[in-house]
Amino acid sequence: MKKFAMATVAVAALSAGVAQAYTVGTFSNGFVVPNVIHNGASDTTAVGLINQSNEARAVYWTFFDENGGALTSGCFAMKNRDYQPFIWSAESGSSMSGKRGYLVFALGETVAAPAAVPPVAFAPHKECADSAGLQTNATLVAANTSPVAGAKISGSAFQVNATNKDVAFIPVIDGPLSMVATADLTRLDPGNLTAVAGAQNVGATAAGAVAGGAAPTAPQPTFSMRYAIGTGLDTSVVVWSTADHRGTYGVDVYNDSQVRKRLNLVLKKGKMNVFDPKTLAGLPSTHTDGFIEWTPGNGGTAPRDFGDLGGTASSLTVAGGSVFTYSVINSSDLSATQTILGSHR
Repeated sequence: MKKFAMATVAVAALSAGVAQAYTVGTFSNGFVVPNVIHNGASDTTAVGLINQSNEARAVYWTFFDENGGALTSGCFAMKNRDYQPFIWSAESGSSMSGKRGYLVFALGETVAAPAAVPPVAFAPHKECADSAGLQTNATLVAANTSPVAGAKISGSAFQVNATNKDVAFIPVIDGPLSMVATADLTRLDPGNLTAVAGAQNVGATAAGAVAGGAAPTAPQPTFSMRYAIGTGLDTSVVVWSTADHRGTYGVDVYNDSQVRKRLNLVLKKGKMNVFDPKTLAGLPSTHTDGFIEWTPGNGGTAPRDFGDLGGTASSLTVAGGSVFTYSVINSSDLSATQTILGSHR
């Protein structure tokens, strides 16, 4: 336990900020919360937003399931220098308990105050009120390039479990968000979000590369994802992407003695996967503390079993896509949860 505790502290210290080239703690035109779920008010994802746009803004949000399907969405207006709490169990609506997915928050256009003699009451944006008009991607891009100083939002997120009296940090992936030109912020489609600046870009892969076909046009990054398992220790590894990475991958699993074991990692979902390292078939009993090396595209070709897991040729087209990984390690002995960002090279 002492070795684990010291290793966790050291890795966590190295996991912050630019160590992984992930972008955190900035203001931009939006952000992604990569792992969102609630099981009632006592176990829910909680998000906090800050508006530093020097003006009131409309903020649009969409909840996607693990395969990238848009399940529900909404909008709210934020004043300048406003803080907005967003509690998923309260915002999700009915029949969403237990559904895992991710949230995309996108900055909308300026919220105009009504023409009246001061003091002027704050007026919600018309699209926040009734979604009557279309807020297209052009407005999202304009918001990020606006000459108005500081036209930006930022976010933070936690998983709050009142029953276990625990709060787990959820990394927020900072923007700018990149979307297709025809994207409509009031009703985003699964393919609208193409890249997020705070995550790591992956190489483009030709459409139809389903069974060992065309190699990426750029080198693929390799991710190192931490794990610690055994008596009193459990790990959940989260893999999120803008592209479809379903498939069976050969991965190298290392322990804390530099011993490598080649195993298969199956990513069954299109956009976000959460897996327990203990479920990797063939994992040796000596591998209780270490990391997993994974390369999207299986090191240059399409992943095996892509079609069997529900993928299609068109969904394997990756143009400027983004990948983000992190691990959540829980110690029942310490009654504590540690979040560690995945490294990449």
